[in-house]
Amino acid sequence: MQSDSSEGSAIFRTVLLTIFLIALGVGLTLPQAAARLGGIGDIETYRLAVLWGIPAAALLLSLILHPRLTKPANDLPGPIARRFALLAVAVLAFGADQSFLGISYWTGWATFTSGAQGRPMITTALWALPLCLILGIWGWERALRGSVYTGWRRKLERPGAIAVSAAVGLALSLPSILPGGEVRDPAFVGASVVAALCREISFALLFSRGGGLLVAGLYRGALYFAEAFVVHDWNSLFFPSFNYVTSGAAFYAVRAASALLALGVVALMTRRRPERLPESEPPIEEDVDAHLS
Repeated sequence: MQSDSSEGSAIFRTVLLTIFLIALGVGLTLPQAAARLGGIGDIETYRLAVLWGIPAAALLLSLILHPRLTKPANDLPGPIARRFALLAVAVLAFGADQSFLGISYWTGWATFTSGAQGRPMITTALWALPLCLILGIWGWERALRGSVYTGWRRKLERPGAIAVSAAVGLALSLPSILPGGEVRDPAFVGASVVAALCREISFALLFSRGGGLLVAGLYRGALYFAEAFVVHDWNSLFFPSFNYVTSGAAFYAVRAASALLALGVVALMTRRRPERLPESEPPIEEDVDAHLS
């Protein structure tokens, strides 16, 4: 009886977290949110709220609703060798995801311009990269995979739980794609949504196939840093050191194809699972630190 009550409480908290995270992403996409945070002609406060506020809020919500993370018995992080192998897969996927930059530069489909960060890239990287990696693990992935995905795994099969966590992740990505609800370029929005979904599924696969929060979070943090501080589309909310400008549909088709290629790399190269516990094994309650050890 007590077990049923605990199970029901965990599912209820997971539903609440899912709703709160979707509301956070959709709410920050609304024009009213941009106006309230940024005011007239000041987008910087809104940009910072999206860049740092979303993962920080996700971490806070997950700590409140899931202070102790539940690890499904058949989704346990693998041994250290397995996680190193999955980290190598993540590096390959990162290269595939960003391959559209090289293709577009070679074909001339995009024009690359220097941003106006005001600081040398190396100086920014010294503090921004570690912070993005930390928030990738403890902010984004603790909430989306450590809490939402594992919470829904109590009721859903792996594909269903991945779908829910990916949908929540997409909702949290909307403010950077549609800042203040503005559609700056339909092709950009379409390609960005495809890229966001492919990435969310990739993070979930890395997490559930033995990488745990560490590998999924590092991959996410590296992508987050690259787009927020190194190079990104002029239509995006972020203003990194370099931007690219394009008006051709071919560029965005390649952008979407690169994201799909990266997902394919992760899906194919992570199929070899570590030894799993029996399906009948009950979920294991552990402290958060166990996910990274």
